[in-house]
Amino acid sequence: MRNILSFILFVGAFLNSISAQEILLLKSSGKVVIGDTSQIMTPGDYNLYVQNGILTERVKVALKSSADWADHAFEETPKLRQVEESIQNHKHLFEMPSAETLVKNGYELKEMDARLLKQIEWLWQHVLILSKQNEEMALKIEDLQKELKNKSSEDIQK
Repeated sequence: MRNILSFILFVGAFLNSISAQEILLLKSSGKVVIGDTSQIMTPGDYNLYVQNGILTERVKVALKSSADWADHAFEETPKLRQVEESIQNHKHLFEMPSAETLVKNGYELKEMDARLLKQIEWLWQHVLILSKQNEEMALKIEDLQKELKNKSSEDIQK
């Protein structure tokens, strides 16, 4: 039995034994269900469920604190070998949920955005490290080429 304080919007006919279909349920608890309300209730702590999804031009996600974001990613950049091993073992990106986990549990948009930002920050950290190593190797190659050229000219003079 539904809570007496709930508001239900029905669409359909009540005549000729055709039943109406609930399309909107506003509960006294503050929970809202849009769609076939006989099949779906808002799960857990969530206050809104929209059957068949939503279409919007904008979504704003609020953060309770800076701890919810990935600004700390540069402090803990994993080694490439560690990332490679994780990908080989788990068949998905390091510290990212598997497709199976996402199908089972879904994901929090705020949390996934932070995880993706963390991945991007790690990528940039690795790009910077590799760029520095590349510059150092280019200088070493240049020095070796000069050294080889000097040795070649010394050998010719002999």
